[in-house]
Parts: sequence; structure tokens; C-alpha cells
Amino acid sequence: MVLKGTKKAVGGYNLNNNLLNIKTILDIEKWQKIQNELALVTGMAIITVDYKGIAVTKHSGCNEFCEMMRNNPKTLKNCQRCDARGGLEAARINGIYVYRCHCDIFDAAIPIVVDDKYMGAVMVGQIILEENNSDQYLEKIYSAPENLSFEQEKMIAYYNKLPRLSYNKANAILNMIGNISNYIVEEAVKKYSLYEENQELTLKVSQYINKNTSHGEEYISLQNKTDNRFPRADVQNQTLKSAITYIQENLDKKIALNEMAEMCFVSPSYFSKLFYKEIGESFSNYLTNLKINKAKLMLKTTSKTIQEITFELGFNDTSYFIRCFKKHEGVTPNFFRGYSKKHSIESKKIE
Repeated sequence: MVLKGTKKAVGGYNLNNNLLNIKTILDIEKWQKIQNELALVTGMAIITVDYKGIAVTKHSGCNEFCEMMRNNPKTLKNCQRCDARGGLEAARINGIYVYRCHCDIFDAAIPIVVDDKYMGAVMVGQIILEENNSDQYLEKIYSAPENLSFEQEKMIAYYNKLPRLSYNKANAILNMIGNISNYIVEEAVKKYSLYEENQELTLKVSQYINKNTSHGEEYISLQNKTDNRFPRADVQNQTLKSAITYIQENLDKKIALNEMAEMCFVSPSYFSKLFYKEIGESFSNYLTNLKINKAKLMLKTTSKTIQEITFELGFNDTSYFIRCFKKHEGVTPNFFRGYSKKHSIESKKIE
């Protein structure tokens, strides 16, 4: 599984690649906690590195043998070379790359790739495979010089304490860690992209307001008009009345056209045609308008978070709600709340 935040994977976001690196994509502090727990439950050591193989997290579950190797400046370089090469190979094959390190220990690299740019990798391993023929199908990624100045007995004792897993179990663990990491990276890329879009939109709206009005009267006038654009509630058609009443009283739920048609004892196609004829807009537009207008009211009159408003209005997730709101109003919920609050304060000052 590749951690790929491509345009396809994250819904067509355009990212500023010049600003992207593994530390802007991942919240390292939070990822460290997740990494620690994954190492604890899987028995495999985990470390996250940048594209040069330099660690950006602390080692989770590092065993005594590898600690000894990484605490020595000479052998640390060998470990870093393995991490760098493993990550690049994983990016090259577009998936998990499994190999033997310079000490013949099982390791794997899960690449972090965003918009085809290799950011780094999650390195997993420090185990011995139970299969006797494992050396035959795992490439040794780097051969280090043999003149190591370690106490041989201690090194052998530590090596013998390395965890042992079957290849199938190790592979299953890698897929699990890859899926978790992939999800985290995709969500992080979405958040980063939305932040960039919000910054750009805020700048454009501010420039427009400063150019055309002193206090943004045009924008507020537009908002007041949309505030009054509530869908009709005085439906005369008896067939639709029960559905309209249910919708208006249950905006916190996910409401489907099929369910409303069943409530009105008609077919979905007939309900859809009747709804448009009576209301003047499609069922989906009506429902979205109603939810967005209630969201605007909540943004103006409550201190509830965007996430709380999202779930109170029955949207699938926060990102989807933000996209719907922006499409409907031309600005993000946060911008709408901030601008409405600012205008309210300015209006009181003028009064």
C-alpha cells in the first residue's frame, strides 16, 4: 500500500509543492503516538524518515541490537543508507518494498508520496523471518564493511533476541500499517489543501471588498439576501406535506429521496417530478439549501465548531460540508463566521 496523496486520491486538490515536505504533511507529534502504539501491538520496530533517510520521528520499539547499531556513528550511517535506499525503492515500485538490511535483518519501507513527489517513508521491521530460505527471496539492500568494533558476544546475544515472525504475518502487519498511514496522509493533505484554498479565497474577497466598498456593504447585502432564501414551507400539495414536515424537523439526519417517496406512498420518480413542480427546485437542492441556511444561522448565533455543525446537520464529513457551503455561499464556513462577526461589531459601532 502506497501512501499516495495524489490529485485523484484526495479529490482534485492543487497543492503548492514548493512548500510541501513530510513535516508539513504529517503532524509529527500525533504520528509519533500512533507509531508507538503500532510498534507495541505488532512487535515490529517503526521509524519515519524523510527522503534522505533522516529520521523525523523517534524510533518506536527499537530492539537492543539495532539500538547498538544506531548508537554507533559508523554503523548509524549504514542504517541511514538502508533507510534512504529502501524508501527510494518503495517509491520506484509504487508500493511496499521488503528487503534485508546491512545486518541481514528483515525491514520494509512504505513510501509517502504526494502529487508524485517522494516525501519519505515509514520504515518497519527489525525482525527475523521464521522461514529458513528467506535470504533467497529478500534482497540485501546494502553491504557494509565488516570491521565493526562491537563486543561479539553481546552482539550475538542481542541478535538472538530479535523477534521472529512468519513472512505471511509480517506482510499482513505491513499492509495494516500502510493502510493506516495512507488514511492519515490523505486526511492531512485534504486539510492542507483546504487551508491553502481558504487563504487564497480570503485574500481575493478582501481585495474585492477593499476595492469596491469601505465596509463590505455589497457582500453583507448578498448574505442578507441568501439568508432570506429559505425554501418554501407552506406546501399545499397534500401528498408532499408529510415529507416536507419530516425534512424540516429532521435536518440532523441523512434524508434520502427514496425514503421520502415511500413516506408519501408514491414511486421515487413520481415524487421527484411532483416535488419539482410544487417546490420549484429539485429535492437535493431543496435539502442542501435548507441545511446550508441553518448552518449559516448556527455560524452566526452559536460558538459550535465546524465539526459539530457538520454532524448536527447530517453531512457525511467536515470536508464535504465545507465544500457544499463554499459552493453554495462562495466562501468557507470559517470565513463566513468571521466576516459576519466582524460586520456585526462594526454595525454596533456605527449605531
